[in-house]
Amino acid sequence: MTRLVVPKSAINGRLASKSLKNLPPDDYRDRLIKYIPAESVALYVAVDKMVNSHYGLSLLTADSVVSTQAVIVSWAILALGIIGTPIYLYRRKLSGQPWLLNAIISTIAFVLWAYTLSGSVFLVHQWYSVFAAGLLAPIFTFVAGFFEPKPE
Repeated sequence: MTRLVVPKSAINGRLASKSLKNLPPDDYRDRLIKYIPAESVALYVAVDKMVNSHYGLSLLTADSVVSTQAVIVSWAILALGIIGTPIYLYRRKLSGQPWLLNAIISTIAFVLWAYTLSGSVFLVHQWYSVFAAGLLAPIFTFVAGFFEPKPE
């Protein structure tokens, strides 16, 4: 199975192989899975939770003082995921496979999942809301599956 979504086209067959032109187009369920940037989210969660623990960010209150270093590290980790997600997907694409829509949807999904998983950057700026987190990523993920890339 390819990492990026396989679009519908007149030349796509139904038998899977290593060639893009012989791969069947992805249906809604496959697109739903492929648009979630699991690799980026897994890296973010592992590193971010160490930062969160090190600086005690989950214990913040409205009047807590957060170190400048914690803020910088939190932003750097989020930026790594935002920049790294489209680069990773570009390097995983097959020849002729559309990349831009996959990259845009997956990068937005990365930010929303980072928020949903109470990323440290959202905690240090007090932007995190459990209610919003419970709505944003699942709803976006559901809707994103309806977007089909056009063949190149």
